[in-house]
Amino acid sequence: MVKTGSELIRSLVLSLCVVMLGTGCGYTTKSNLPEHIKTIHVEPVKNTIDLSTEVSDKERFRVYRPGVEVDITNAIINRFVFDGNLKIASADKANAVVESKLLDYRRDTLRYSAGDDIQEYRLSIVLDVSVYEAGTHKMIWQDAALTGDTSFFLSGSRAVSEDVAAAKAVEDVARRVVEKTIEIW
Repeated sequence: MVKTGSELIRSLVLSLCVVMLGTGCGYTTKSNLPEHIKTIHVEPVKNTIDLSTEVSDKERFRVYRPGVEVDITNAIINRFVFDGNLKIASADKANAVVESKLLDYRRDTLRYSAGDDIQEYRLSIVLDVSVYEAGTHKMIWQDAALTGDTSFFLSGSRAVSEDVAAAKAVEDVARRVVEKTIEIW
């Protein structure tokens, strides 16, 4: 029996669908960490921002939000709990450890009004993060400039306070730490 053009196309599409369904898309919620790593300890984030250094002519000194390192530590812990692949443990019982240093808290201007007033900022939190096996100190991953950020408007219908923007940036950097730990790209 000879197939017509439309029957041939239909057969090819059906075959392609069967092959695609059989192989899957590759997405998984399972961790790519070694099997023996089941628990993690998150060390308190250390603040290494030197507030006395000059940055530029426009901003004479670095900006900083007191206590943001505590917020980052708590957000990373909460994100690991939410993710569920690793259990939070004390330092002496954990299989892996997260160590972080707060390198920078930046507020960069993104947009000005016609009258040269600032309308929008980008808020960035930069961490130096190391994740290693607890017993051997074998490095799992390290990033010397992991950045979480958000942008926020100062006026208009989308205006938010810097507190709200800082909370979003903290959540973003925590999400990046956990995703990088679990997925190990």
